[in-house]
Amino acid sequence: MGLCGDAVKASTDQLEQLWQMQKLILDQRRLVAEAKKLSSGESLRANEQEISELAEDARNQLMLVESVQSEQKRLESDLALVEKRIQTDQQRLNASSSTKDITGIQHEIDGLLERQAALEEAELGILNKLQQENLTLSTLQSDKANAELRLQEMRSQLKNTLEAMKAENDQLNQQISTLRAAAPEHLLDLFDKKLTKGAAIGRLVRSACNACNMNLNSTAIAEISAVPADEVAFCPECGAIVIRS
Repeated sequence: MGLCGDAVKASTDQLEQLWQMQKLILDQRRLVAEAKKLSSGESLRANEQEISELAEDARNQLMLVESVQSEQKRLESDLALVEKRIQTDQQRLNASSSTKDITGIQHEIDGLLERQAALEEAELGILNKLQQENLTLSTLQSDKANAELRLQEMRSQLKNTLEAMKAENDQLNQQISTLRAAAPEHLLDLFDKKLTKGAAIGRLVRSACNACNMNLNSTAIAEISAVPADEVAFCPECGAIVIRS
């Protein structure tokens, strides 16, 4: 008799096949869980977030560059007006014979020259700033392009990994189906019921059941040993089918 209910007949080879089938099923469960996790795209989130942040930084930097460019155009326009006024006043100065007018015009020209110098200095500063801001923009755009390339490579690798996992899953399905086809129906029913609750089958290693990793006392070991070799024995702790050495 087994330790659980009526006697169930099984050879050692049949139990070993159940053991192998359980191993394949557990491997398949881990494989499916890992494939599901990978399919969620969670491994890509950090890279996608990096691209989003770089894109936002690049947009803000572009707005800053455009603002500096607008300031540059304004300075160029102001400088052009000042230079035109200097040219006009210089022509007036050259054409005038009045000392009073000459003095006034020269005073105006001196003021315009000071304004011109200030604008030229500001223009030089804005050119330097524009160069730096364009460099920053170029760096951000380059970083974003590199991040997008990495994401593309990661997606390609993920696709290849999932395809390989699918092929492995198909192989496991085939191996499991082969073992199920060779197993007696009564053993399959017992195995399937127990597998829904945890480990269906374990190996007795010295005094321990490796289905539940519990050490069995001498009474339990004696009861298992008393089960005929052609009948199924069960672990008194977890109820799993026990393969005896």
